Amino acid sequence: MKLSIYSPEQEEKIYIRKEARTWKRSGLITEDQLRSIQDLTDPQLQQTNLFFRILFFVFTLLCAGAVAGLLVWLTENRIGDKGIAALGLLASAACFIGAESIVKARGLYRYGIEEALLMAGMVCFVISLLVLVDAGHFNHRVVAVAVCSVVAVMAGLIYLRFGYLYAAMIGIIALCFVPFQLPLPPAAERLLLALILCGLFIFSLAVDQPGSEDFRKSRYAVIQAGLLVALYLTVNLQVLGLVGLLTRETQIIYLYPKLYPPYLYWSSYVLSFIIPAAGIAWGIRSRKRLVLDAGLIMAIATLATNKSYLGMTRYAWDPAILGIVLVALSLLIGRWLARGPKKVRQGFTAEDILKPEDHGVSLADAAAALTPGALYANRPPQMPQDKFFDGGASGGGGAERKF
Repeated sequence: MKLSIYSPEQEEKIYIRKEARTWKRSGLITEDQLRSIQDLTDPQLQQTNLFFRILFFVFTLLCAGAVAGLLVWLTENRIGDKGIAALGLLASAACFIGAESIVKARGLYRYGIEEALLMAGMVCFVISLLVLVDAGHFNHRVVAVAVCSVVAVMAGLIYLRFGYLYAAMIGIIALCFVPFQLPLPPAAERLLLALILCGLFIFSLAVDQPGSEDFRKSRYAVIQAGLLVALYLTVNLQVLGLVGLLTRETQIIYLYPKLYPPYLYWSSYVLSFIIPAAGIAWGIRSRKRLVLDAGLIMAIATLATNKSYLGMTRYAWDPAILGIVLVALSLLIGRWLARGPKKVRQGFTAEDILKPEDHGVSLADAAAALTPGALYANRPPQMPQDKFFDGGASGGGGAERKF
């Protein structure tokens, strides 16, 4: 059964085009080669840049919200809450059908309009369902679990159908809220959340086959990096403990890791080293840059929370020492890579080979536009005006010019 609205060939062509633009910016291919690649990889879909994608998304959401508000205002006193909920379900179905239809009719791909319709449909469906089943008569925990489950399922279906990575992230986050809505002790909540994340991570590894298309591998890498970070934040009890130190909160057990059972506390300490090390090793072995970056960030977090785990005294100069160690380590690794054959060791290099994608307006351009000098940089130079009282020989009275 075909779940995606786009064919794998179309997705792969779009991915190749994106990579080709990166190669061109990096000087790896010429303009003629880029043009040839684009001619051979036409996906027959309409795309836009990031700025207009966000703009269309916001405008479509505003229009959908205005229409929904108008319908509620016109029918509130006539059909009641149940009728409005039923109308909301119809509006949700209309949003989903509209997004599906506009993609098929116009061939839109990441255009913002269909994305806003899908998000509006999902929100409208959840709210209408709560009103329709009269959620106020149920326990709030049951309602919360139901909402998280429905959002997770709908976001997962949107991801499978349209391929939006943020929809997959929304589904994962909604699923992660489920353990905290159950009547469980904090230790059991952490264990259940860790099991959910491990299950999702193992499933992502199972579907990430070596023969998969490149665009699927790219998506799986993002999801796997996000799951690794989420698992690490679940395991490292001192991350939220640092938040408790800053906010001086004394009532929430999550902010005081030492209140957990000793077996859980010291197991989390060991796992806070194992997970970053496994992420770094796996990122290097599988050539997944995002996973490698996530592993390095988690390793830094482990070093930052090590003293808190061991109950050692923290000093004001600890961040400075950590920064110096990281800078020295990065310099050593960079020089070790640079001394390899052609500045490469086992496929890795410290050279900046690929340049990131340019979405039209960079941070440097925005900062330059805000500087006072930029306001006058593009103005034409003004010609000096004639001065009527210069060049005179009689006390500057202008006897030689004009007078």
